[in-house]
Amino acid sequence: MNVSYNQIDAVNAVLTVDLKREDFAADVQKEVAAMGVRHPLKGFRPGKAPKNLLMKFYGAGVTADVIDRMVGKAIYDYIRENKLQVLGEPLPNEDTKVDIMKDEEMTFKYDLGLAPAIELKLNKRINVPYYNIEVTDQMVDDAIAHDRKRLGTLVDGEVSDKESMLRGSMIELDEQGNDKQDGVKVERTVISPRYMANDDEAAKFVGVKVGDTFTFNPHKAYDGNAAELQGLLNIDRNQAAEMKSDFRVTIEEIKVNQEAEMNEEFFKGVLGVETDVKDEASFREAVREMIGRANVPESNYRFTVDAQRVLTEKAGDLQLPEEFLKRFLKLRREQEEKEATEVTDEEAQGMFKQLRWQLVKDHLAQELGVKVEKEDIDTAAFIFAQQQLSQYGIYNAPEDLVRQQAERFMQDERAREAIHEHAIDNKFYAAVREAVKVNEKTVSVEDFRKLYEDEQK
Repeated sequence: MNVSYNQIDAVNAVLTVDLKREDFAADVQKEVAAMGVRHPLKGFRPGKAPKNLLMKFYGAGVTADVIDRMVGKAIYDYIRENKLQVLGEPLPNEDTKVDIMKDEEMTFKYDLGLAPAIELKLNKRINVPYYNIEVTDQMVDDAIAHDRKRLGTLVDGEVSDKESMLRGSMIELDEQGNDKQDGVKVERTVISPRYMANDDEAAKFVGVKVGDTFTFNPHKAYDGNAAELQGLLNIDRNQAAEMKSDFRVTIEEIKVNQEAEMNEEFFKGVLGVETDVKDEASFREAVREMIGRANVPESNYRFTVDAQRVLTEKAGDLQLPEEFLKRFLKLRREQEEKEATEVTDEEAQGMFKQLRWQLVKDHLAQELGVKVEKEDIDTAAFIFAQQQLSQYGIYNAPEDLVRQQAERFMQDERAREAIHEHAIDNKFYAAVREAVKVNEKTVSVEDFRKLYEDEQK
């Protein structure tokens, strides 16, 4: 067996494996004999069938398997030993035509796609912007208003609003608007216009008083959601799914949200029980800092976008084996989807853009000596848990609660993979920030969003 390498251009090559029948004949005979033991031919005891008969039944399949393994090992050994940086997988060259059962000498050719050479080194002459989002007084006011509602209490109210919780009785009506005989009747059910899907139906519950009676349609109000209707009407799910009648509702109780007072109890509810904030001015400043911290992930993500753009440009126009990669992607699709699907130019260009950045990133990670340790993964899981809790309005969760949430995430395979990717990115971009010149700018939230809008344009 002989393996030879021919580089066509900077990113394309052909690997040739020359085989003689003597290179694999013994292995074929051995495996055919083993097949005769594992799968004896009818009329013969295991291992007692004639060799020529075994070759007739099993020879072609076994020969193909043996050659495939031998050629595959030769290719990957050559790639590894010669440290070739290949993209995708070696693909059979269309010129390869052999008869594995007749040819005494065979030539197998495989196309290789090679990664382009990258010479980029980071230094302080490379500038990457970093945008801090300005925290305005309005943002502080909005956050405090949100928390005063969130931490408020329900009290008796005279007139309902969109946020009110109402109790009332309901009676199903017939098509003429009269009480339906044997219809559904509900006592003291809880209704909130805030959770209704239909604005017109929700509006009927706004501005009403205790004792008011009016007609509404639960099916319309909740967009036919059987689970919502089941709870509202106290009926089984199958009946709820078919319930489309109008109902007459009588309001018996109104609860409105009374905003939390600006006192120490409220400050602790927002900032955590450990806070020593005791006055409104200090509280506003603490909220400003909290919003600023909450904006850091947005700023960090934007840095990754700009770093990718700048560093890809600095790496230059990286040539790729485009036709090879299109062919590779098409073959992979055929294997996964069991049908031939052409690769559109738009799909190909998107793949090329992503691949160029991945090559630059891998090159720089090696240059910067980026290695992810367990501590980095634990930190990424902690940050991930903090971000998730913030989405639920818990901006200053106790450390033990965040760690419990992080541990739960790490027990989920998908979340664990995402966290590991975050850990790699965090370590990589932290190293990039140290190596390049970071130009910090403070911008309004509107200008920050405009950065993405301008890119889309």
